[in-house]
Amino acid sequence: MIHNMTHEQLCALLDVLPMELAFVDAEDRVRFWNRTAERGPAWQPTALGGPVQSCHLESSAPAVNGVLAKLKSGQRDVVDRTVTINGQVARFRWFAVRDEEERYLGCLEVIQYGPEVVSLPTS
Repeated sequence: MIHNMTHEQLCALLDVLPMELAFVDAEDRVRFWNRTAERGPAWQPTALGGPVQSCHLESSAPAVNGVLAKLKSGQRDVVDRTVTINGQVARFRWFAVRDEEERYLGCLEVIQYGPEVVSLPTS
């Protein structure tokens, strides 16, 4: 619940989290990301409003589309992957965001970096 938080307070709160957060709407457009120090190089200001697929390597597009399809269809509410990128461990988690009638509104993408993410339980 949010009670009388300003836009500035909410953004600042999200920015201090030690992970990347991004919201992708139901049309696969990037609508939000926080400004954490953990932010990877793929997130450029020009990506806001654009297709999320353009924020990933072209070779990753089938995997990204597969994740989105599972979330949209209701087959999954959470998709979890741990990968190594340039020798660095990264945990990617996507959460379906649905309204009260279970309509898909988009997804929250959460990315954490470092060896400690491996010890986190997977869903």
